[in-house]
Order: sequence, then C-alpha cells, then structure tokens
Amino acid sequence: MRITPICLLGLASIGATLTGESSPAFEVATVKLSEPDTATRRFLIEGRRFATFHTSLADLVQFAYGLDPRQIADGPKWLTSVKFDVVGTAEGDGKPSEQEWMLMMANLLADRFQLRFHLEKRELPVYAIVVDRDGQKLEPSDGDPNGLPSMGFRGRGELVARNAKLADLAWELQSAVLDRPVVDQTGLTARFNFTLAWTPDEFQSPAVAGVNGTTEEIFPGLFTAMRQQLGLRLEAVKSRVDVMFVEKAEVPGGD
Repeated sequence: MRITPICLLGLASIGATLTGESSPAFEVATVKLSEPDTATRRFLIEGRRFATFHTSLADLVQFAYGLDPRQIADGPKWLTSVKFDVVGTAEGDGKPSEQEWMLMMANLLADRFQLRFHLEKRELPVYAIVVDRDGQKLEPSDGDPNGLPSMGFRGRGELVARNAKLADLAWELQSAVLDRPVVDQTGLTARFNFTLAWTPDEFQSPAVAGVNGTTEEIFPGLFTAMRQQLGLRLEAVKSRVDVMFVEKAEVPGGD
C-alpha cells in the first residue's frame, strides 16, 4: 500500500511557515533528471527517507502545496514535460509529519528550482465533499492523530484508507480520480479508517479505470458509492480557491 503524506494545506499558511527560521528542510537531497525509459510517476516515503521518480516540477509543486493542476498557472514551458528523480533524508530523528514533508519539499523547490510565485484567488469548478443528509458512516481511527495516513489503491476502483482525514481523501480523489479540485467541506477534523469501492467510468483517471481487482462484486459509480459506503456526497460547485502563478523556475544544475 502506498503511503500518502498529503493533506490539503492553505498556500498562504505554508508560505508563511517557510519564512520562519525553523522551517524544516532535507538534511541531504539529490535532484536528477529521470532516465528516459522511466515511465511511472512514484512518491515513496520510508521512515526518514523521501523519494520521487519521474516527477515533473508541476508534480512536486502539487505535492508541496496540496494543489490540483488547475491551481498552477504560468511558469516555464518545461513545467510539466521535464521529469526529475528526487531523493532526500529528513533532518533530526523520528518520522516527519505530513506538513513537515510538504514544507521540506517547498523549501527544496525554492532552493534547487529557484521557484518563485504569487497567489491569487480564482473561482474554479470544484467538487465539494459534504456529509450526506443521513449522516456520515465513517469508522474513527485509533491511530496516531499526528501520524501519517496510509492511503492507496488496492486493485482498480478500490481506495483503502487508514488513519486518514477527509482532506486526504479529497487530495486522493483530485490527484488520481477526478478532473477538478476537490475540497473538504464536511467540517469533520477527525481521522478515519475506510474502504471506498466503486466502478470507474470513462471520464475518470486511467490510473484507476476498469473493474475492481480484488472482487467480482459489481459496485456503483463513485458518487453513489460515496453516499452508500461513507455517508458523504460529492457536489459540483464553484468556489474561490488559491491559484499559484509561477513567476520563476530553473532546472537544477545537478549535485
């Protein structure tokens, strides 16, 4: 199961933290161009080691700032086309928190890629996660409230989450399934364990298209599955969200 250290954090709050003296950074990190025959984008976390493979600068920005691709504007032509492998080790002892991993990446982008940007609010089509009229059906997690969530696809169209916030669910849906930003508007701040199983349609990401890999049971579509299994709804609305306008970025010179 892939460990997903993502939560949807406000761009402004991360930017403010980056200006502080104690902002976390990688103790050591390498950034290299990916090999041409590498085809699969991957993010891996093992203890205090962080690695990405075949990731564009846009992918890294999405990780660091919790963004949907529609929330990144301007920037160089190579923003999405040039791919990088990043390997880093966290400073200090213990396992970094979600926000610390994101801040370390944000610091690396500013240092190695010379990333500079400004923020503007823009109204975009989004999916809002809200509690269904009959109430949520989520199992509370007894895991570490400050620990990393575990989220990953088991087969196709089956998402397994442990110790996860609904902001983590929103990220997973917007980054791997749906075609627009997803925002958590449930007001629920606890962590949960759940499994969401659905039959993807032709408009959803190819990464999860097809039938479920672990069972022959026929599941409903995503929107119905959310209501039946989690007691949550996805509502198509427009909302003003932060958009990052990239002013400057450079390809790292190597290590």
